[in-house]
Amino acid sequence: MKIWIDILTPKQVLFFNGVGEELTKRGYEIFITLRSYRETIGLAEMYLYNKFHIKIFGKYEEETLEERLLASIKRSLELAEYISEMKPDIAISSTSPDAARVAYGLGVSHISVSDMPQAEAVSRLTVPLSKKLYCPWIISKRKWLKYGIASNQVIQYKGLDPVVWIKRHKEDEELISKYNLRKRKYIVVRTVEEKASYQLPIISKKKINMKKWINNFQEISGYNYTIFILPRYEDQIEKLKLEYAGEDSVVIIDKVIDGLTLLKYANGFIGYGGTMTMEAALLGKPTISLRQGNPPECHSYLVKKNLVKHMKNGENIAETLLKLIKHRDVVERIAEKIYSKMKDPAETIAETIGK
Repeated sequence: MKIWIDILTPKQVLFFNGVGEELTKRGYEIFITLRSYRETIGLAEMYLYNKFHIKIFGKYEEETLEERLLASIKRSLELAEYISEMKPDIAISSTSPDAARVAYGLGVSHISVSDMPQAEAVSRLTVPLSKKLYCPWIISKRKWLKYGIASNQVIQYKGLDPVVWIKRHKEDEELISKYNLRKRKYIVVRTVEEKASYQLPIISKKKINMKKWINNFQEISGYNYTIFILPRYEDQIEKLKLEYAGEDSVVIIDKVIDGLTLLKYANGFIGYGGTMTMEAALLGKPTISLRQGNPPECHSYLVKKNLVKHMKNGENIAETLLKLIKHRDVVERIAEKIYSKMKDPAETIAETIGK
């Protein structure tokens, strides 16, 4: 059986790398299409290119809704021609509108994987066209029914998505050596995913000032910690480089790196987004989420388990993080217990996809 996987984001590279490995073990033939984006291509070069047949179609448009729509239409046209030639039996994506539409139009069964039912735009475009939908067990099947899929078509796996790549992770020794990670006291900061479609309704809200709380953290910690900032977009990189020029205690990561290696030796993590917040929490790192709006189900679960502190304003961030760091052994024990009970979502998908 031939399976087509369409990948749009950096997280999907990590997730479908594991899914692809498990499917290959079970005798499936895999080929992958990518959408061009700085971090997606960078991670694909690290993880995918030496294992799977890869082809790039289209690019991520960061600007207007019209540009995004036209880019998606163009990409769909290119994919339609390619998929007609490749003739897969099944298509899998993390709610890729391009993949769902092309697969449906060509009579190929499309399967969605998602942990974001609140991502309404892409869910409306993909879930109704999907034969199955996989999601973490903590997300109620009822959350998906409004998008036009039956309850018995929703398959839940007993794990959070980062389990897939945490389980398979190999440390990047070059990165460890470059930044002396094993001997360095540092925290990691991940910037806001301000151009994602599901963020657009809340992005106009007042953002928590990153520079202000970082300066406060450095002052009250006595400048004992290095701050590693991982931007998402080129304009974020340039802005942050100018903002922190000459500050030795703040490092702007301007290359695509293995973020999990960086997190493994960190003293703490603060994120404005989703994936790295879950990674840090499952690794037992003192973790604060500054994500605006209501947290998604997976984050709410980690908040309830005392692995993530969700803060909605900029007050007392530095003090809270230092307090969490002081009691990090407690966080590590909780994380280890929770992680040990989770199953690998990639194995669940590979074991059930052909049934």
